Amino acid sequence: MELEREPRRKPTIPPQAQRPEPSISRAYKPAASTQVAAPTKKSYAQEVCVVLGASSVVIGLIGFVADNFLGAHLSYTHNVIHVVSGAAAMWFGFDSLANARRFSVIFGAIYGALGLLGFIIGTSGIPSHGAIHPDRFLWKPAPEVLEFGTSDHILHLLIAGAFLIGAMVSFKRRIPKT
Repeated sequence: MELEREPRRKPTIPPQAQRPEPSISRAYKPAASTQVAAPTKKSYAQEVCVVLGASSVVIGLIGFVADNFLGAHLSYTHNVIHVVSGAAAMWFGFDSLANARRFSVIFGAIYGALGLLGFIIGTSGIPSHGAIHPDRFLWKPAPEVLEFGTSDHILHLLIAGAFLIGAMVSFKRRIPKT
């Protein structure tokens, strides 16, 4: 009597061992409890939005306490505008590259127009708040509510330049996520 042979089966590999390894360098394998964040690419437009946005928020908040900060004529309305526009700049800075660039171009144009118009339209006068001394290029879009002096115009032109340069530079650099 001949015994039937059972065909040989290939040994089974547990499902965990069949999974491909993650694309981490073989030289470095982190411990199971550590998390490795992949670096993200940040553009200069995004960095400019975040830095100038944070600066604008800080200047707006300081302006509520010191209305002559940096020689600017900071009224309540002017400070609110700084805080809101700074928060918007930071929002777009943390958003996508396209939105950061778009925001940088738009706000660069707005700040540039404010600076240029202040020098063109501004007349000699005494501001109602802030540095209470005669200003050669005082522009009062809303007297006693929103007034821009020479230092405001210079700051607006510098901010406009930074936004526009940030929008035009397309170089990206890697910044690790935290």
